[in-house]
Amino acid sequence: MGLNDIVLSPSVIAGFYKKHLVEAGEIISPASTVQAGNTALKTSLQYLGKNQKGICLLVHYPNEVYLPDEQLNFLTSILLACRLNLGDVAIVNQHRQKISFEEICSQLACRHLLVFGVPLSAVGLPDIPLFSMQTINECQVVHSMAADQLNNINPESKLLKGKLWACLKQLFNV
Repeated sequence: MGLNDIVLSPSVIAGFYKKHLVEAGEIISPASTVQAGNTALKTSLQYLGKNQKGICLLVHYPNEVYLPDEQLNFLTSILLACRLNLGDVAIVNQHRQKISFEEICSQLACRHLLVFGVPLSAVGLPDIPLFSMQTINECQVVHSMAADQLNNINPESKLLKGKLWACLKQLFNV
């Protein structure tokens, strides 16, 4: 009988790992902790990414946990052009969790907020023109159309992507 053929009961396996797999007390998942300097803050917001640079992308997709794969690929390519990646950002689907600008800033230590297709009033922000940057409470906010409106081949989408790119170049010094 080889090592791969040994059968252990669930209670024996649980006995091996009782101090490693299950711990009493509050459970904090890696996605629920944000590093702000040397202090770890707890957050109840669910987001995609690691949020290593305090950059939040706010999207609105009713039928998705975060966003469709096609739009994720599109936003990832934008991030790469800005010398960023998914580890640098937090993508929050505003449809799944109703949140305010203050919650985003405090819980995610957000310094840059890119809003894609979400009415600014939905998070308690004043209206700002599309594809412009405005600083609100030490956070630079950029308002854009939804990623699926930008991610097309038609001339209008190309023009809109150019406006977004000009804004992002200024925001991230690219």
